[in-house]
Amino acid sequence: MTFIHSALIVWNQLTILATGKSRIRAGQDRAGFSMVEILLVIALIGVMASVFVINFDVLIRQNEADSLEQAFWRASSEARNRALFERRARDLRYDPESTAFLLEGGQETVRFPVNTSDWTEGIETEIIFNQRLSDDSYSLVGGKLITDRKVEFVRFYPDGTCMPFILSIRTDNAVRTIEIDPWSGAELLPPEEDTTRRR
Repeated sequence: MTFIHSALIVWNQLTILATGKSRIRAGQDRAGFSMVEILLVIALIGVMASVFVINFDVLIRQNEADSLEQAFWRASSEARNRALFERRARDLRYDPESTAFLLEGGQETVRFPVNTSDWTEGIETEIIFNQRLSDDSYSLVGGKLITDRKVEFVRFYPDGTCMPFILSIRTDNAVRTIEIDPWSGAELLPPEEDTTRRR
């Protein structure tokens, strides 16, 4: 009982320091919370809940984009290997009906299905292949320089290269863009800005 009484005294002293007013009045055994404190706690809980819901939604969309990207990398690696070893060009395209990447150009079509087991029901996804045009193929349309065009498939050649292209993965309103290096088939990273100062 002495401990509870001393804790109330300490709490009262802290309250006096913070607000200048004593919370314990004559005849009261303990202090309560003011309406302002309760409303502040409710507002903080609301803010934390909204941040959690927003982040959870982003994580779901990111998970779906990740599964699409993983299936693409499996399919493109296999397309490059088969083109090299079979000495013939192989085409890679995306089939939205079966949610799979299809490798064509050989005796059989090879499917690379996307893992959709943990996808949100009703989510809209789209895979877009854009071919990067060469410098002399650029065109001006409506005052805008067009440097790439949408294609149905991308081609991998027997020498281990592929056509220069950009893969766009859309999940609802989120878009992930990956530019592919035609020589290695790997992702092209954006150039780093030069932060060194020249004198």
